[in-house]
Amino acid sequence: MVGGGVRLDKYTAYSQEDLIKEITALKQRKTYGLVWETEKTREQLPEGKLPVLAEVAEKAVAGDGPTNILIEGDNYHALTALQFTHAKAIDVIYIDPPYNTGNGDFRYNDQWVDIEDGYRHSKWLSFMLKRLVIAKNLLVDNGIIFVSIDDNEHARLQLLGDEIFGENNFIGTITWEKRTKAQNTETARHMFQSKTEYILIYKKGADKIKFNLEVTGEKEYTLEDRKGLYRLKLVEEMSAVGMRGRQTMIYPIEKVLPRKGFQWKIGKDQIEKFRAKGDIELIEGKVYLKIRPHDETNQTFLPFWSHFFDKDSYGTSEKGKAELTRILGTPEHEFETVKPVNLIKKLLFHINKKDCVILDFFAGSGTTGHAVLALNKEDGGNRKFILCTNNENNICTDVCYPRVKRVMAGYTTPNKEKVAGLGGALRYFRTEFVDAKNTDKNRKEIVKRSTEIICIKEDAFEKIKSTKEYKLFKNKTYNVGIIFDEDAIEEFITEATKHKGDIHVYIFSLDESVPDYAFKEIKDRVTLCPIPESLLQAYRQAIKHD
Repeated sequence: MVGGGVRLDKYTAYSQEDLIKEITALKQRKTYGLVWETEKTREQLPEGKLPVLAEVAEKAVAGDGPTNILIEGDNYHALTALQFTHAKAIDVIYIDPPYNTGNGDFRYNDQWVDIEDGYRHSKWLSFMLKRLVIAKNLLVDNGIIFVSIDDNEHARLQLLGDEIFGENNFIGTITWEKRTKAQNTETARHMFQSKTEYILIYKKGADKIKFNLEVTGEKEYTLEDRKGLYRLKLVEEMSAVGMRGRQTMIYPIEKVLPRKGFQWKIGKDQIEKFRAKGDIELIEGKVYLKIRPHDETNQTFLPFWSHFFDKDSYGTSEKGKAELTRILGTPEHEFETVKPVNLIKKLLFHINKKDCVILDFFAGSGTTGHAVLALNKEDGGNRKFILCTNNENNICTDVCYPRVKRVMAGYTTPNKEKVAGLGGALRYFRTEFVDAKNTDKNRKEIVKRSTEIICIKEDAFEKIKSTKEYKLFKNKTYNVGIIFDEDAIEEFITEATKHKGDIHVYIFSLDESVPDYAFKEIKDRVTLCPIPESLLQAYRQAIKHD
């Protein structure tokens, strides 16, 4: 259904029973909200297959600091795998999805969607819905998501975002200046030239978001009395006419009333606190409060503006393209529009977390990863990134990966300028599939293929010991064991007792139970988790909207 109408050509081959079912479903659909034509897509997960992540060891980048992740593959399959590794574990998501311009930027059901396609908006919404639903599941309870977009889908994206995250969780829209060069030809007389793009911001939970702000100075306390330093702040008035008028805000402060038609901006309760401290002062008939250093944050800040108007600081798409060319050493990267590093850095700076996980599942040229590394270098942060991109036209192998690798290790520009590396480590993975049908053989194969995905979940890549029956890894604070065969439990325990610290043990099981009695020797150190059942649960959660 699109705009309340029925797509008749869809029903030409339907039986009467099918039509009745379809009409019943249409009657049950909501009567208000975003409604579009939906149908099964070829991009859904292959039937009976479970996506897993396979490491490409030769593409790993060694380095100090957090271990970051780059996943090559369809982002829907990658997101499904991340349902197991990072459910409620992502702090920040930034994505720059296809804008659906109709000019070959968006592929759906293996075909490019052009501007003549009457269902192009419905296809784009179906494409985005499945990804944003999983994205919400990946976010921590107070997580935040930034989504870049332009005029083509801005209105529909906000309605979709309201539906998924909740209208009350919409924080706002950022506008930023994406270009400075205009088209100065005769055709310019017949076109509207867009200069800005948008970034929609949603939070996941009900808690208020506390943003990090740039400090510009400190407030001065130039007056002093017997209680110490203070500054005077005028108690201001505002109009009492209209919707904002409140009778409760019209009251005397030290026998002074607001002017007729006006009300105080400060309520009685707050005034009473200052009165109790003796910190109200009248000067020439006006009411002032004595503000002391302990009453407030004594710093001044730049606000988190909704418009990024300083293009020299944040950059444009033109600057982003030039940055990419400089890093790769060639303009032959086929990226005409690239987000500048400083734009993404600014978004991440405002998130009040220096130790967090940032996901970009439309990673493209890898700007988000570059921005995370640069910000960590500047403020000593411990942020980690996860980038996901397909390898269409070798985007991942020839653009995103080389960029991240060079930025980490350092590189030389085409002008022979040496740029120091920003540090950091990287693991490279590809999406693959295993048979998820419920057989002992398939389940054992899932367990064998689960090593990498469990290491991602536990952030444990340092190998302690590896055999055909079990593997033991080390996380920064505990050990991680993977047991492929219950017969190896005794041998595993013997090895595990040689190493200090708690142990998270993943063990093959045909159901959700684990033989915890076998671990009684080290029960105080062990947390048990059955596989593949935990993997399959994440898979089932992901395909609810398939």
